Amino acid sequence: MSVKIFCNSCQKYIKDADKNQIRSLDGNEICDNCLEFNQDKIKDIQQVARKGIVQIERARDAALAELDRSIRKVIHSDEE
Repeated sequence: MSVKIFCNSCQKYIKDADKNQIRSLDGNEICDNCLEFNQDKIKDIQQVARKGIVQIERARDAALAELDRSIRKVIHSDEE
């Protein structure tokens, strides 16, 4: 007995699976084309996320520098 396995993403036929192989399936089978496409999209998302993190870090550094200047200004004005 064999069962036809199709891609969960594009519904393309992947292979026939026998009853031993069926036990190891998790219900999320994906063909090689969709897997490659998804991996490319993940890389794109990671690249955008890295750029966002850099911008957040720069904004954080600028805010901390401004806070430090403000604190020093208040400390020095109290000394006078």
